[in-house]
Amino acid sequence: MDIPATLLYTIISAIAEAALTPSPEPQIPYENSAVARSLPEEAKQGVMQPPAGDGFLTINGRQWPLAPAAQIRSRQNLLVMPMTIQNPVDVVYLTDASGAIYRVWMLTPSEASVSRRH
Repeated sequence: MDIPATLLYTIISAIAEAALTPSPEPQIPYENSAVARSLPEEAKQGVMQPPAGDGFLTINGRQWPLAPAAQIRSRQNLLVMPMTIQNPVDVVYLTDASGAIYRVWMLTPSEASVSRRH
């Protein structure tokens, strides 16, 4: 290979490796931000296990049905897909009239330290 082809191969290989390597647990860059989230007072707190993809969430060892229009929000308050959650996480959650979970907020360490209902 000549120099340009070798250089191009090295760059493409590095990009492909970076794209295929799973990222570590995301850091919490907004933990110390000036704007705090407003979490509902009526929300219950618990530890959510990674979703199995079967339409249920396990929080504090209890299995809950997931509402059809459920939203799960990250520590940065962004919507996340359930299958992207790979580790147990502290959360607060709300249930609808039928008992299905329809809102979940993953908590930052400072939010998790606030005492709530279980």
